[in-house]
Amino acid sequence: MDLNILLAVAAIHTLVLVIPGPDVLLVSQTALARTRRAALLAGLGVVLGIACWAALALLGIGLLFQAFPWIHGAVKVAGGAYLLWMGVNLWRSSARPDAQAAPIQAPISDLAALRAGFLTNISNPKAAVFFGSVFSGVLGAHAGTGLKLAAFAVIVGLSLGWFALVAAGMSTAPMQRAYLRARRAVDRVAGTLMLGFGGLLLASRE
Repeated sequence: MDLNILLAVAAIHTLVLVIPGPDVLLVSQTALARTRRAALLAGLGVVLGIACWAALALLGIGLLFQAFPWIHGAVKVAGGAYLLWMGVNLWRSSARPDAQAAPIQAPISDLAALRAGFLTNISNPKAAVFFGSVFSGVLGAHAGTGLKLAAFAVIVGLSLGWFALVAAGMSTAPMQRAYLRARRAVDRVAGTLMLGFGGLLLASRE
């Protein structure tokens, strides 16, 4: 029975992971424009954000958001503003005169890459609502601590595997060469998507 529940959690989370969003976009763009190491660290930052939201959902942060909607709203505004800032930066980078001819972007520190991934994920409070609904709907209200911890481990493990795969796949030499040939267009598309994600987050009423 517990195995079936964990398989259901794994299936739902896998579906959400592979749907393109700001997390996948950040790791992909980092892998293309910088290095595999930077992309892996950005992915690790995203996973840390996922782990935080999943843990908070297990602790009942969804109830806190319901009791104090302004906390949810404050996190949402801060997150939306951060995504908009990232989108603007990508557009500014693509607008530089040397954007098309420049090589891979300047190295980014390990901490900066990790922080970018973490902030991109933690900026979306909807993740807490999602994990809360998964835990309450799939695990049930009477799930034991062991089952909850196992579900948490499944979520973190799948997230680590997925973002490592994205970072490794997008940072190959052929992918980076293709990026360099169309860097300005790719950065503008990525910037536009980030602006869209930020705008949608700010405009959402959930």
